[in-house]
Parts: sequence; C-alpha cells; structure tokens
Amino acid sequence: MKKKINETLAELLCGILASGVVIQLADLAVTEIYRQFRGMRLLFAGGFWIGIAVAALLAVHMHCSIDHALDMSPKDAESYMRRAYLIRAAVILLVAAGVKYLHLGYVMAYFVGVLCLKFGAFLQRLLHLSQKKKGRPGETP
Repeated sequence: MKKKINETLAELLCGILASGVVIQLADLAVTEIYRQFRGMRLLFAGGFWIGIAVAALLAVHMHCSIDHALDMSPKDAESYMRRAYLIRAAVILLVAAGVKYLHLGYVMAYFVGVLCLKFGAFLQRLLHLSQKKKGRPGETP
C-alpha cells in the first residue's frame, strides 16, 4: 500500500510541474504577442513559481497527513485531518501575504501556481493511465 501512495504522489508532483510549464509557456507566448505586458513577465513568473513550490509542498504534506491518519482511530483521524487542512490553508495565506509584502511577484499569479495542485490532480489520472497502458516493469497484464 505504501508503494502505491508514493507512486501517486510522484505522479501528482509531475502533474503539478507539467501544468506549471504549460502555463509558463502560455504566459511567454502572450507576452511575446502583446509587447506592453513584457515588463510583467518577471513578476508573474516570480509569483507563479512560488505558487508551484507551495503546491508541491502541500501535496507532500497531504500525503504525509493521510499516511499518518491511516494509523489512527477514525475519530482521531478526523480531527487530525481537520488540523492538517487548517495548517495547509494557513500556509497558503501566509505565503500569499509574504509574496505581497516582499514584492516577490503577483499574488494572483501565486494563486494560479497553487491552483496547479488541482490541475496536477487531474493530470495525475492521465499519467497513471498512460503508465498502465505502457506497462510498468514487473507488472503482469
């Protein structure tokens, strides 16, 4: 069971990174077409990649939280998962405040980067199906 969760986490992280690259390439294409947006390129990228990093950390924290909660009683696991969710929500908001206060990038670009966690979850299913079709080493058909 533990190996399956690790594969899922790896697929999720690959999905987050892939969606981040696609969005960054789309941003580069738009700023190349509309020259007046070129000055915004660095601020968008700064906020966006901070959001991608936070999304990856949130995915790892979620994996660890679920793994730890599986060893608890149902009542304890429920309260533990609520606390873990609140920690993740607080981290999202605190880092957004830090991005805004320190002028590291656009806050909306940061939230788009964090949203790549959701995009990665959708892409994870596609990555999983593509690996299943190719056949993993040691897997019998």
